[in-house]
Parts: sequence; structure tokens; C-alpha cells
Amino acid sequence: MMNRQSKGLITLLVTLLIGFILGFLVGGGCTRRAMRSAVIEDEENADEVAQIVQQAVSRPAPAEPELKADGEAKPREIIYNRKRLPYSKLFNDLNEEHLNVAKRTGLKRVPKNRAEVESEGLVEIKDNDLYVIYDLRYSVPYLTKNAARELDAIAKAFSDSLKNHGLLDYKLVVSSVLRTEEDVQRLRRSGNPNASDNSAHCYGTTFDIAYTRYYREDESKVFMQPFELTKVLGEVLRDRRNAGHCLVKYERQEHCFHITAK
Repeated sequence: MMNRQSKGLITLLVTLLIGFILGFLVGGGCTRRAMRSAVIEDEENADEVAQIVQQAVSRPAPAEPELKADGEAKPREIIYNRKRLPYSKLFNDLNEEHLNVAKRTGLKRVPKNRAEVESEGLVEIKDNDLYVIYDLRYSVPYLTKNAARELDAIAKAFSDSLKNHGLLDYKLVVSSVLRTEEDVQRLRRSGNPNASDNSAHCYGTTFDIAYTRYYREDESKVFMQPFELTKVLGEVLRDRRNAGHCLVKYERQEHCFHITAK
């Protein structure tokens, strides 16, 4: 038979053993509940986490340009972060207004051909650092002195604005200038509905600047879309028009700004 001391020791050991087992079971249960809670929380945040990870993975490193298959760097597009102006509402000077100004300040009669143009004392405009003359099939590159100055002022303001905003250096494209009677006749034969000898283009005061084409010699590394450049041109024309220097008509069909110097 065990004495009283032995019974007490056994009782103490059993108590400790039972306590250890209970503690393990309780602790394990808490751990399992915590794990289940963490899993539920992760599932609830899974979409957000996935988006963050996807953004981090897909965002290109700014210091490493994207490469073509042959290892060369792809051209990088430059954005002008300004809103597009409402061109059709802002530049809506009627053709009649253009014609009235042209007749008052320009040539007194429409020249028959280029030979007559050269005898009128007009300014011949040529490609330069600010603009280029597009292939003129139905007009000749001559303007009155005032109109030539206005074209220069618009082109200079456009170039300066590009530089001031840290954008690329592009030139404007002049798509139509002075029309002689011969030009009007050929334009009619081409089926153009705008062919008229009663146009401001016939008096040397008016020129068109394209808004779908701009000139830059090298776009292999960096470039700008025409609609981005037109944001800049639109701001320049708005300021020139508001200052009373010119009339402007936004021509959808001809893809140009129709401009008459005042």
C-alpha cells in the first residue's frame, strides 16, 4: 500500500498532466481559429491585393524604355496634359466675314495666273524654321505683307509654346494659300465643293494650317500625336483671334484652320 506522501505526489503529477493536455487543446483551438480568421480576411482582401500586385508588375520602369523585338527602343510618345478646346464652337467666324476682310485689306482683284501674282508685290512664303508649305496643287505660296506677318506670328507663338511646355519641336504645315482664277478652275474640275472665285483665298489675306499634319524630321525616338499638337495650336489661335489679329474657321472637311489676317 502507498503511503500518504506517495499518493500526494501521484495526484500532483496527474493534475499537471491534465493541465498540460487541456492547455494544448485550448491553445491549439485558438490557433486554428486565428488561422481561419486570417484566411477569411485574406480572401476578403484578395481582389485589392491582386490589383496592387498587378499594377506593380505591369507598371514599366521609367528608366528602362520598352524594347522592340530587335532590341531597339520603341518610340516614346509625349503627351500635352491640357484639355482639348471646343474648336468648332471657338473658331466659327463665318466665311462671309473672312471675305469682307479679305476684300477690304487684300488684293483689289483676283489674279488670273501666277504671272499676275508675281506683279502684285506680294510676299512669297517658303519653308523655314517655323513652318513648311505642303504640296500646293490648287494655290500659290503668296500672301500680302500683313498676312505673311500674321502667319509668322502664329508659327512663332506655336514654336515658343512647345518650348515653354517642354514639348517636342514641330513645325506647322501650311496647306493652302492664294488662289488664282486658274487655281479655282482646276479646283472645280477636281469636284471640290469649296471651289469659288468668291473666296478669301483669292485676295492674298488668307491661309490654311493643317491640324492633322505637323512636321518633324525625326520621330524614331520620341513623337507627339497630331491631336496633342493641335491643343497647342488651338491655344495660340485663340489668343491671336481674341487679340483681334485674325479670323479663324475650323474646317472639318478640309482638316484645317482657315485663317484670315485682319
